[in-house]
Amino acid sequence: MAVVSVIGHKGGVGKTTLSINVAAAITQALDLTKTDRSICLFDLDLRLPTITGILNCHPQKTFFDLFETLANRTYQVDFLQTLYQILVPFQAYKAGNIPKENPRLLKSIAMYKNLNEKLFNYSEFEFGDPIHELFLMRGDIERPSDLKKKEVTQLFKRIDINKFKNILREYEGNTRPNIDEYISYIEEYGFAILGGEVPVLGKKHHRQRINEPEFLALFLEFIEEVCEEFGHVILDTPAGGINHLSSLMNSIDQVLFVFDVSNTIATKGSIDALHTFIDYYEDFYSNYKNGRLTGLDKSYVDRLISTRGEKAVRQALESKKMGIVFNRYQNTNEIHLCLDQLREYLETLDKYEEYKDRIHLVGLLPNHKVIKITNNRGTIFYDKDKMLSNRVDAVARSIIDPNAVCPTLAYSNAEILSKLEKKSGPSLSRTFSRIASSLS
Repeated sequence: MAVVSVIGHKGGVGKTTLSINVAAAITQALDLTKTDRSICLFDLDLRLPTITGILNCHPQKTFFDLFETLANRTYQVDFLQTLYQILVPFQAYKAGNIPKENPRLLKSIAMYKNLNEKLFNYSEFEFGDPIHELFLMRGDIERPSDLKKKEVTQLFKRIDINKFKNILREYEGNTRPNIDEYISYIEEYGFAILGGEVPVLGKKHHRQRINEPEFLALFLEFIEEVCEEFGHVILDTPAGGINHLSSLMNSIDQVLFVFDVSNTIATKGSIDALHTFIDYYEDFYSNYKNGRLTGLDKSYVDRLISTRGEKAVRQALESKKMGIVFNRYQNTNEIHLCLDQLREYLETLDKYEEYKDRIHLVGLLPNHKVIKITNNRGTIFYDKDKMLSNRVDAVARSIIDPNAVCPTLAYSNAEILSKLEKKSGPSLSRTFSRIASSLS
């Protein structure tokens, strides 16, 4: 499995266009072994998803539906977990096992008074009726002695705390939706997509939930489960590329940065985006090595270790590939200038020696009329324009061919341009056939 994230420093630099066409190129390369689970293209832009519109496809379910499902199920689990934390001290007090001054008991009464059942569906729960009655009694229970009232005692007899605990465990283990409902295979293009037509974060409670570690962990675990289903995954990552997805970004195989070199401001923004990612990555990796990961990062990495093994996760973090695709260049001077600025920037930060062999230059896309895109709009041009297709083939090769060699920042500018132009030559189709045959 190869998972690659395509990142741009802002919207409109070409990441969506590149993501779509790289997916098409990989599909072409793997034609001999293609199945509906070979390649998947993710639209991870939760604010303004565009890929389904560009490809004119309409998935059965989108990330909006996923958020609704996860939110509802998570609220159910949250509510049940809170109830369990309340009921255990209540039952212990009624059985005479703890005194009325017990801190846990007093805390549970406070939790009970502030219990929020906003999204809890009682009808789906085996103890729904008694739990609902208990919720309605909140105004009658002010102190521990109120728990010994006759009506409360009778109600507690109807709630088997051990059975309640077992049901809670079932709910906790069943918060995952069926991934097959969210994957759409597009036969015309030969790859699957996962994403949405509706802006997920346009809904208030979704914006709130995406900032909650427990909920975000569920979302990232879902993404990871889908990735495990496919041989190759391309992530069209939102502008900036970090934020809520930092755990995911730090754990995948390769990150491709789209460098818009059409003007100096765009070039500087691209370099800043790369630096930001390096900072995130270094902090993440340092905390991982020293056992200091916390919260979402820790729970996510722990899950990866449980499925892939400690060695595989460590190797993925140690050998993370970082690539750059130069987009919208009009002449080679723009590439020279960008490379010089990037080296100078890394030198200033004392990071050049560390990263000069880790940052790979994987592709060149010219300022072509076909891919002049604005406002997060993309286009699929693969197999329609020979020159552009050859250049995208070069990017795809760096992803699927384990023996592919790309120039790094340690090369001279002339060597980098020479090798990138050579990689984009017409002979790649034969190379792809060889790669596909070796994978069959």
